[in-house]
Amino acid sequence: MKAVIFNEHGSADVLKFVENFDTPKFDDNSVLIEIKNTSLNRIDTVIRKGYPMLKLNFPHILGGDIAGLVADFGSNVNGLSKGDRVVIYPISLPENRDPKFGEDTFLNDGWQFFGMMKHGSYAQYIAVPAENVVKIPDTLSFEDAAALPIAGITAHHAVHKIGNISEGDTFFIWGGASGLGTYAVQLAKKAGATVITTVGKNEKKDFMMNLGADFVFNHYEDDVVSEVKKIFPKGIDTILDFVGPATFDKTFSMVRKAGKIMFCGMMTGVEVKLNIQQTYFRHLSILGLYLGSIGEFKDLINLAANGTIKPHIDRVFDLKDASEAHRLMESGNYTGKIVLSI
Repeated sequence: MKAVIFNEHGSADVLKFVENFDTPKFDDNSVLIEIKNTSLNRIDTVIRKGYPMLKLNFPHILGGDIAGLVADFGSNVNGLSKGDRVVIYPISLPENRDPKFGEDTFLNDGWQFFGMMKHGSYAQYIAVPAENVVKIPDTLSFEDAAALPIAGITAHHAVHKIGNISEGDTFFIWGGASGLGTYAVQLAKKAGATVITTVGKNEKKDFMMNLGADFVFNHYEDDVVSEVKKIFPKGIDTILDFVGPATFDKTFSMVRKAGKIMFCGMMTGVEVKLNIQQTYFRHLSILGLYLGSIGEFKDLINLAANGTIKPHIDRVFDLKDASEAHRLMESGNYTGKIVLSI
């Protein structure tokens, strides 16, 4: 099958297009998916460069966002037919799950991320557990479906479950023009929040306002903390930060008393200095999150299918041009999602 692989960590140049990679085998409880589209996530570039404490078995295939057709399936699989249009929940879950997590089964130890712990979606085919397969209606294109999983579930989980954003709240997210940001802004606005975000280029400001943001600042040119405090002197109710050390101090200074800070990424590093005294003096909640449940994923798909939220796709590249797509992501000269066509 066609695939994009890499045999060592490094720049986008390590990504190699091949046409003779082995098609994956599937067991009695699995489904073989013919991938039509996948999309890039920042985690792809981090894994390519070398994710902390993750050891890959080379050659490796990146990609956790998967949309396509059911090509075949095992003898124990029910409710699917060959040719069904589907999108895939992006992690495989362990068989033995702690009931205390309820629907949040992804919190169990032993999950495996497609494109991270196992081969991913930069390929013609992938084998996935049947429970990960979600049918999509004809109203949702493969390109839009492929843009949903990782960024969309994370935003949905942050806004609706962890942040519990509601009418009248103030919600801030760094990098609103990112894949995650475009979903979080839409979802928070639909929930009734006042939405504040940042961009790295002024030409993206109108895009963010049209998406639903109420205030947009340039995080390179504006003193974001001062500007936010002019408008919201008491601070922000809930802040979503996927950047890490580069924004942590600013995030901490903007959140109001009894506010929430949610973390879901580490683009600029993994360690920060934390003033513990300020957390209890100000009654702050510091919350970590990643992804969300398969139930939340299905809700997200319905929101996209009925037009409540809209995936924004900046560009679509052919699979063979994955390295060029990675360079575009690393340049920051895009909005929303970057998609590969298989």
